[in-house]
Amino acid sequence: MVTSVSSTTGTTTTTNSASAALASDFDTFLTLLTMQLKNQDPTDPMDPNEFTEQLVQFSQVEQQINMNSNLETIIAQLQTQQTSANLGYIGKVVDVNSTEGKLVEGGTVFWSYELPEGTTSVQYNILDEDGNVMRTVNAASGDDGFVTGSRIEISWDGTDASGNVLEAGTYTLQVTAKDASGAVLDGTKVYARGYVEAVETIDGEQFLIVSGMQVSPSDVVSVFATSDTSSNEG
Repeated sequence: MVTSVSSTTGTTTTTNSASAALASDFDTFLTLLTMQLKNQDPTDPMDPNEFTEQLVQFSQVEQQINMNSNLETIIAQLQTQQTSANLGYIGKVVDVNSTEGKLVEGGTVFWSYELPEGTTSVQYNILDEDGNVMRTVNAASGDDGFVTGSRIEISWDGTDASGNVLEAGTYTLQVTAKDASGAVLDGTKVYARGYVEAVETIDGEQFLIVSGMQVSPSDVVSVFATSDTSSNEG
């Protein structure tokens, strides 16, 4: 289910109420001013500067209300544009700036990663929500899929080292790259990869639902058509 962005109905209603209140106050002011003018002492007339100043104040308040109304219109337009952009993610596969992936029963979790130049060996650890290592894989230069300087996809079937199926939940991929001397290299990048299922608005902020995870659109680093990758399978 796709939930549309929250509207600006509340702020618009506030502006309309302020406009109505100002109009009512102005009508009351004119009525009182008319009565004062009719009943003023001819020998001691009202100071025109006093009600001129009040008229100026009414004008300033009206301008502020109009400015607020214009800002609300701009905000609504920006929200509509953002909604359209986010809806465009639905049905696509994305890489997200996160090391976490969500495992569902019978499903597969996908990540992608980039190894720094000079990497000759790498260790992959899959951790549960408590930080316990559930699965470890070691690879060395020359192994299939071992590439530096480009993004690589990795998939996990949700089993531990003994082949036992683990419980559904959130798991983390930890990638450690080392050089020929065994020193750990900086610069390894890990991304969660998943299928965008929906867009939801929560407390006025939009999120993508990516393979069951709630993700901010600002965390998306790559977008793929589903025909370009198998990462939406499982």
